[in-house]
Amino acid sequence: MYKTIISSKNLKDIINDKNLIIFDCRYNLMEKDSGFKSYLESHIKNAHYINLESDLSSNITKHSGRHPLPSILKFSSILNSFGVNSNSQIVVYDDENSSMCSRMWWMLKLVGVENCAVLDGGFQSWLASKLEVDSEIPLKVKQENIEYSYNNNYIVETEELKILLEKKDIHLVDARDKDRFEGKIEPIDNKAGHIPGAINLPFKNNLEKNGQFKKVSELKEIFNDITKDTSKSIVNMCGSGVTACHNLLAMEHCGIKYSRIYVGSWSAWSSYDDTNINRGVTIENEN
Repeated sequence: MYKTIISSKNLKDIINDKNLIIFDCRYNLMEKDSGFKSYLESHIKNAHYINLESDLSSNITKHSGRHPLPSILKFSSILNSFGVNSNSQIVVYDDENSSMCSRMWWMLKLVGVENCAVLDGGFQSWLASKLEVDSEIPLKVKQENIEYSYNNNYIVETEELKILLEKKDIHLVDARDKDRFEGKIEPIDNKAGHIPGAINLPFKNNLEKNGQFKKVSELKEIFNDITKDTSKSIVNMCGSGVTACHNLLAMEHCGIKYSRIYVGSWSAWSSYDDTNINRGVTIENEN
């Protein structure tokens, strides 16, 4: 079973497996309808569409951040409606450098569904390999009635994060682009900058130019500094708890286990009047 990344070739080899469930997670934060429109035009055969906003998030509150987790009842209902169970091999993909589908991958891990993998290189890699696509929306052929629960050990909320930072007990890894991290630009959230103590490791550094993940040895090198001190746990963040999952996926793929996600991320942290904000270049191991 595939648990982190799967190649287009390997997906092709199992494409007719009765336990395979494919989710198309294409979504663009700036053009919110474009992902579903692209799905309707063309997708991997038998892929079901999952929407970041309506399926993988809940209503925004004052300090929730832009993509709070959906209720467990809602997410369980979604998984059960597609027939997800312990025998399922799930594959997720997008066309945004795996930045959107990584959220689905992480949420499945969060409820104990381990056999899930991200399509390496995304939909572009599938097309480049000249593999079969379709425009028909597949039927939901099987239903389940499984009671899921979120493993809160892998989630960090704002108040806990404040305590961890004060104790200097964590490596806080920010997946946003360098210019956003340094506060030079902020195209989405109300304030620019980063959380004091955070380390900037943009998720795009995990990828080759073709959008596929770098070799395991290269990924280990990227995360080398934060794995030297094993007394500190790793917390991943980004703008709203989406691309942070990409860094966590890359870590898992190269053997770095049990890091967590600050789901609210920058959009939650910056929503408070009393949280500290830094701008400019961070100092390594500032925390």
